[in-house]
Amino acid sequence: MKKLSLHKHIVKFLYLLFCIFIFTTPFVTRNNLDMINFYGIMDNDVAVNSNNKSKIAFLTFDDGPSPNNTRKILKILKENDVKATFFIVGTKGEANPQILRELSNNGMCILPHSYSHSYKDIYSSSNSYFNDLNKCIDVIKRITGTAPLPYTRLPGGSDNLVSNPENLRTIRNKLNAKGIDYVDWNVSSGDASEETVTTSTIKNNVFNQCKNNNFSVILMHDTYYKNTTVEALPYTIKHLKEQGFEFRTFENLSAWERGTMINMGIINRR
Repeated sequence: MKKLSLHKHIVKFLYLLFCIFIFTTPFVTRNNLDMINFYGIMDNDVAVNSNNKSKIAFLTFDDGPSPNNTRKILKILKENDVKATFFIVGTKGEANPQILRELSNNGMCILPHSYSHSYKDIYSSSNSYFNDLNKCIDVIKRITGTAPLPYTRLPGGSDNLVSNPENLRTIRNKLNAKGIDYVDWNVSSGDASEETVTTSTIKNNVFNQCKNNNFSVILMHDTYYKNTTVEALPYTIKHLKEQGFEFRTFENLSAWERGTMINMGIINRR
């Protein structure tokens, strides 16, 4: 009888431990697992990117691809073993499909910016915006064979002065409702402030703004006439490497990186 009683106590104790484990251990659902894999927070990624002393730079190029400067930029990136993110214009992707494929084949991150880049048409209504965006996404899928990740950059930025504020607010909310993050920047090269901006001005703009930004999302352009952007790029990469920056793209963005961008108002700025 004593042995039977002891056995019952052991069974009850083990059952209690089991209940404690079940109700205190987070469940890993399929959705959670997908989120973990998508944002790249497995293995050593958290340890590397959760160090707030690290310096991280995202080179981003808008409005391409162009038949001349995008290839030059790609060459510089390859020579320096750096990856970048390209927010493309759909019509230019259709006009330069081979360049778009070259970006993809060389591990660059390709994301939608706009199909037409016509502010008047895009921002006339939220429906017009999404029709335009979907066409750009289709161009990327058709030419590269890969659907872009759920990020976009609104022409002029998410708080531009071109769109009706109410339309812009609706667009931003609908993007998030569809699971798409909209991306701005916190470092501007200023290469689009005039038709031609000097190489030294572009370099100095980036250097000065990155000085106080250990986490820098840098806005540049790879359009046809941005020759000085191309000229400034090798110096920019060299300088940032010397300052201890690591270059990243929006491919396999970690949860910490995404969270940092949200907190800084780079992703989903309100």
